[in-house]
Amino acid sequence: MSDILEPVPPVVSTEPPPPEKKPRRWGRYILYVLATLGVLAIVLVGAAFYKANQGPVLVKIDEAASIDESMTRNYGKYSAERKGWMYVDQNNQPFLVRVVQQARIEAVGASDELYFVTSGIPLSGEATGFYGVFQIRSDGKGGDGLVEISDPVRELYEVPLKPENVHFEALSETLWGWVIKVQSGLEPKHDRVTVSNVVLAPHGESIAELAKFRAAADADPGKDCAQANAEYAEWEKLVERYTKRSPDATDEEVAAGAEAVQHQPVRCEHARWTYATAPVNGPFPGPLTVTAKGSQYGAPMEPKRWKLMFDNKAFVYNVPEELMYEDQYGEEE
Repeated sequence: MSDILEPVPPVVSTEPPPPEKKPRRWGRYILYVLATLGVLAIVLVGAAFYKANQGPVLVKIDEAASIDESMTRNYGKYSAERKGWMYVDQNNQPFLVRVVQQARIEAVGASDELYFVTSGIPLSGEATGFYGVFQIRSDGKGGDGLVEISDPVRELYEVPLKPENVHFEALSETLWGWVIKVQSGLEPKHDRVTVSNVVLAPHGESIAELAKFRAAADADPGKDCAQANAEYAEWEKLVERYTKRSPDATDEEVAAGAEAVQHQPVRCEHARWTYATAPVNGPFPGPLTVTAKGSQYGAPMEPKRWKLMFDNKAFVYNVPEELMYEDQYGEEE
């Protein structure tokens, strides 16, 4: 029988245990910060993408409210009794101002644009009036703000504008403007009456005059055209003698000459210059085609046609001298 072995007791170390290692917490903080920054970056990129896809705010214009605000600011209070705005100019002359043309342009994917023309009728009995031109559009700052481009009191004319005197035209793909007919002289049986076309359009922060050219001329001397021409020739001779008078001319001669100059006789006239705009094609206005017809001084006018080309740098049409504005006395501007 074999010997029974005694169990061997475990060896117990008398060395102290090594110190327990603490976890490095600053590493976690870095991970948290990086994760937070990543989330913020994703949010910012998403917001920018959303805003880019939303596009700018497209402004829709309330015509009635915008016109009323602009008219009140530029001219004064509205008179329900007179159905217009009451304006007093720098000379303390009262005018009744009304809107004679308005149009709101609604383009796909773009903000509205509002255009309107006003006519100031004198209340003092004087035969003078003015007109104003206005554009209201987005201020381009991305919100719903509006800006006004205008010329509220533009020139004085004997005949106030009426709606039929204003033509609103598309001059290019990006430019709308007005062709306004202004009149000098009142009655063809008493005076020579001329009408001119004034082409206006917004340009930058102002209203630009693109052209001014003849539209019509009428005169009825109430007598045979040949006789009227003969009387006009005599008048020209009298005026020439007056302008070339000698220093020792009598007071009676000077007075007679001065009186003659003030009473220019009229000759038979019924002339028309019609215009046509070019088809809209591109960002700049195309040419205006002007055609002459009718009669002057008892004889038919020679048919003629002009093309008024647009100067993009100067932002004007090139108008030949023979078409330039002419008032009732035949004086050009």
